[in-house]
Amino acid sequence: MRSIAVVNQKGGSGKTTTALCLAVGAAMRGRRVLLLDSDPQANSSTVMLDGEPAADPTLSHVLLDQVEASEAIRSTRVEGLDVLPADGKLADAALVLADQLGRERRLRVALETIADDYDLVVVDAAPQLSLVGINVLNAVRELLVPVDAGAFSIAGLGRLQESVEQVRRYLDNHALRIGGLVMTRTHANRATKDILDQLRGAFGSLVHQTTIPHSVRVEEAHARHRTVLEFAPKSTPALAYQNLVSEVLDDVKAGTRNTSDSVAADEADAA
Repeated sequence: MRSIAVVNQKGGSGKTTTALCLAVGAAMRGRRVLLLDSDPQANSSTVMLDGEPAADPTLSHVLLDQVEASEAIRSTRVEGLDVLPADGKLADAALVLADQLGRERRLRVALETIADDYDLVVVDAAPQLSLVGINVLNAVRELLVPVDAGAFSIAGLGRLQESVEQVRRYLDNHALRIGGLVMTRTHANRATKDILDQLRGAFGSLVHQTTIPHSVRVEEAHARHRTVLEFAPKSTPALAYQNLVSEVLDDVKAGTRNTSDSVAADEADAA
């Protein structure tokens, strides 16, 4: 089972949208996918459960060893995609875990029990590096990092790299690595180009060719408890996310996105 956490320790990067689209897009291509929501805000859970809050049991119960992972997993409307939902009790679970044996390994052990059931697990990680976040880093092999087109977007990447190195060193997850960075919420302006150039200068081929344009279509989809791939599959952000899925899954070599064309096309969509 391939394991990817979508993570950025800076909020507002399009993290949940990226996790949702990666999970849904992979399932649409025939993969058996588990979307694991580890963010106490539970936004990805709400989208995939049609706007309903997750009933017990949830990830909180799994981490506290009250139920097996398989007991907390729910099917979704998307064929081939299940969700292990979060709820607000995750923050409390992190406090309880602090006194427990194996507190950094709970999620890793839980995922091992379902490894034969899925081709891919996608984790929507919280921006805060709590004990739950450390569990995520200790449980997965790859990180996909959305980076928004803002002036301070690159600042948090150094902290994330430090966290990765600490997990590799002290928790023995030597397979953990940053698998890719994707620029999100882009605009057709010089600031977006400058930040993209900085990213590629610093991280080279780790930066995905696909960029994700800012679009009202995404928020319209979330307001209806749908992903943009379902709500507006022909829109510019949906097509961009499909390209990203192709890059991550290595289905095809995605072409370089043209930011100016993307934004112009999406403004036409919105009109």
